Amino acid sequence: MDDVTETTHKTAWNGWRITGWSVLFALFFLPAIAMRYSTEINWTISDFLFAAILLSALGIGAEIAVRVGRNAPHRMGIAIGALGGFLTVWINGAVGMLGSENEPTNLAFIALVGIAVVASFPAWFRPGPMRLIAAALAIGQFLVGIAAGLWTMPGHAVEWGVLAFFAAIWSASAACFHAAWKRERT
Repeated sequence: MDDVTETTHKTAWNGWRITGWSVLFALFFLPAIAMRYSTEINWTISDFLFAAILLSALGIGAEIAVRVGRNAPHRMGIAIGALGGFLTVWINGAVGMLGSENEPTNLAFIALVGIAVVASFPAWFRPGPMRLIAAALAIGQFLVGIAAGLWTMPGHAVEWGVLAFFAAIWSASAACFHAAWKRERT
């Protein structure tokens, strides 16, 4: 067996990949099991579809990290970014970052993630551009909060702690990309 075939075969059935996808699969079915034992959990088909899309996106993000990442910081930057995107969309769909989940301002956070995902593909997840994209997301968290406080939700409290938490996630991703970028340059 040549090196390419052997490497492809090893990564195709890697135990970590199987475990990761199995965990996501189990998380997907957890609400269905819980619904059998509790009336407080009442998911609809659209809830399961939303969860399937998000969990699949998280799994694909992990796959991209493993396959595209050139070194450990690069892989970590992609993985942290995938987790940050997953959490942003999930939390905004469930309860909302600012106000309720029905607050239109929360769509701005999802739009930031969408723009970052779209920008990542032409950049092909290279560390140089990705560090800028992740840093822009960190700054964008606070800009949306400032805009909400000034214009869209005046009089409502802005959850600065939540915004700082997500800015920290994007900053950690940017720091990993920066470390990977510096490694490539030396």
